Amino acid sequence: MRPDRTIAGRLGRPSVRALGRLALLAALLLAGYVGSTAGIAAADESGALPTDTYRSHSSGLISRNVYDYAPSVMADGPYRMWWCSQLSGGTVPGDDILYAESTSLGGPFRSPGGGQPWRVFDGTTNGWDQHTCDPSVVRVDGTYYMYYGGSRDGSPDLTQIGVAASTDGLQWHRLNQGQPIIGPAFEVDRANRYGAGQPSVVHLDGLFYLLFTDTTASGALDNGAGQFAWRSADPTFQSGVDVFTATGWQPRTTGNDRSFSVLNGFSVDWQYSDVLRAFIVASNGPNSGGSVLEFLDRDDLRVHPHPDGLLPGTYTEGPALVSKPDKHAAVTSHGECGRIPVDVIQSTGNEPPHTLGHFGFDLLTGRTCGQLTSSQVTALFNGYGIQSPGLPATYITGGRRLQIQQLGVYTAVTGNRVNVSSQTFHQIPYGASLHTGAPAIIAAGRPAGYLLDDGRLWPVADNRLITANNSSVTTVSIRKYDSYPKGPRDCQDNGVTGSC
Repeated sequence: MRPDRTIAGRLGRPSVRALGRLALLAALLLAGYVGSTAGIAAADESGALPTDTYRSHSSGLISRNVYDYAPSVMADGPYRMWWCSQLSGGTVPGDDILYAESTSLGGPFRSPGGGQPWRVFDGTTNGWDQHTCDPSVVRVDGTYYMYYGGSRDGSPDLTQIGVAASTDGLQWHRLNQGQPIIGPAFEVDRANRYGAGQPSVVHLDGLFYLLFTDTTASGALDNGAGQFAWRSADPTFQSGVDVFTATGWQPRTTGNDRSFSVLNGFSVDWQYSDVLRAFIVASNGPNSGGSVLEFLDRDDLRVHPHPDGLLPGTYTEGPALVSKPDKHAAVTSHGECGRIPVDVIQSTGNEPPHTLGHFGFDLLTGRTCGQLTSSQVTALFNGYGIQSPGLPATYITGGRRLQIQQLGVYTAVTGNRVNVSSQTFHQIPYGASLHTGAPAIIAAGRPAGYLLDDGRLWPVADNRLITANNSSVTTVSIRKYDSYPKGPRDCQDNGVTGSC
């Protein structure tokens, strides 16, 4: 497939033919379109965040000789990466979504078995998504959701957005009966006939927040650039959808859902920072020297609480912000609340985009954990395993501490683990404890589950966790099993069921 036949190519390359993509972005930045929004002034310059600990790996993440771009990267013990490329032998020729993982952001990224990347999502033979690209992956209560762009050669529908679900991030099934969840608005006929795509998702307080491009929208620039923001508790965005407009969040209507662009650019990724209480957005910079970082207020996306910054590094396509499974900013390896590690993976070679590289630094907020509220600290470490001298190994889930006596169980359920101070440990509310040998129950059609000391039942999908805790299992009736309140919440995929 020629580079201009790829999904990202159809979005970006018309601008390349007109002005040269980098020249266009530089013009947008100088004109105030990139890094600002109409009607709302940026924060005072004193709000700029200092940085340190710059790091880079300009190549070596994967070893391939074809195009690789538009990744989505999850910090979950290993770094898990999904991205757009091609492998021979697929269902249909064209764009595929590949998967690989690594213990280091410097790579190499390999399949779970240590070999070449796996194709985990392919196009359909007769459907709308013959080509699949631009994945954005989030995990919520043990279920992975992958938002992606899809298109079909010669289709008047242009690029559309779909979503698929998985229990492991490897085997996927399409949601919404296999149909797209967002299509082009067709409000303006522009030379850039890409459509609606390049989604980026964050999960926050029970809602999926989605950024995406639509070159046919009334709110886009003349070249098709623009990012539209929707949110919903429904991962398919077929019900209960709010859209961000010039007057803030409003229930979606056909007249407002593509009327206001929260920022202008192509190929962006975002995450939420619990410390800043703001979204961090990475986008293509004004030249090949890095990725622009923009900060959007949690409630009002028109407000930039901090001035824009630039993460230096070679850039050609698709920055991916390395994030926790819920697409929140990760925690440093030392569990520091005042540092926000910002790491991106992006293509560093051009025509076609290829050679994925890693660039990062830490944003310095100047705050300690003690200066944050208990809810901020809890949100920051949610999904992490924490340890502090003399205190139990603890898994943070559902906004509470689940203290685990058996170290083998703790390491099995905690992909991300950090050391914290005793003060930070106690800032997070206590939830329950799992003691060695705690009783476990099972019922027909139900997974085995631990009975925690708070009276809740913790279902686990992997019976090895029962064995690791030296627990005996008693068979009970379905009625008795279902009578227990389930917990803890926000279960992960590492042996814990998603139905808790």
